[in-house]
Amino acid sequence: MPPIYVINLDRDVERMASLAGSLKALNLPFERVSAVLGKEVPDWEKLVDVELYGARNRLPMPRPGEVGCYLSHLKAMEEFLRTDAPWCVILEDDVEVRPECVEVLAALGQKDDWDLVKLFCFHSGLPVRKRAITPTHHLVVHLTRTTSSAAYAVNRRAAEILLRTMKPIAEQVDHALERPWETGLRVRGVRPLPVVLAPVAATTTIGYDGRHAVRMPWRRSFKLFLSRASKELRRFANGITEGFLR
Repeated sequence: MPPIYVINLDRDVERMASLAGSLKALNLPFERVSAVLGKEVPDWEKLVDVELYGARNRLPMPRPGEVGCYLSHLKAMEEFLRTDAPWCVILEDDVEVRPECVEVLAALGQKDDWDLVKLFCFHSGLPVRKRAITPTHHLVVHLTRTTSSAAYAVNRRAAEILLRTMKPIAEQVDHALERPWETGLRVRGVRPLPVVLAPVAATTTIGYDGRHAVRMPWRRSFKLFLSRASKELRRFANGITEGFLR
């Protein structure tokens, strides 16, 4: 089994206890990573590429909680790279690991045909099967967008590249993790999902400040539309190449 890192705020004791109990029940050892509370990061605004973030998102700046979540994932990757392990699993503390995930993880380690594998995501993503990894699960390439950074596997190459390319902050963490047309990473998924959201995921504790997206001038809305359309076309083209041509 690879090392497993669980991102958890110090104050979220119950969340940690719940996930720890399920991991221990599956004989999956883990290491807790103390999550970053964004509003306590000095001058966190300086970590953001304001121009690029504004071009990719409805809000001109991320919320402090989003910055904290982003930095927490980078922190987990840094801790992983201080080990000799070839790959690891990173979990947020609001997930539930299904029993079949043990077999899925064992199978992922048997072949070098991925750099980052999403173990949970929202949206179907139009998956294209690459290979069977268990009698019921397949490694897939997504042709369209999937979101969430709640659970994924990452190898050393991916962690090193992501730590370089995810700074400064230009979008939310789940989007930054999945830009294979820029990073060259082999991004995959697993279907059906071996990790799901726990009931506690209905509420967030990462420290959002309550701001919501505001109505944008039509010119900025149109530029954002073009930016996102271009991104999805690149994602689709990359998915076709990875899913059918390699």
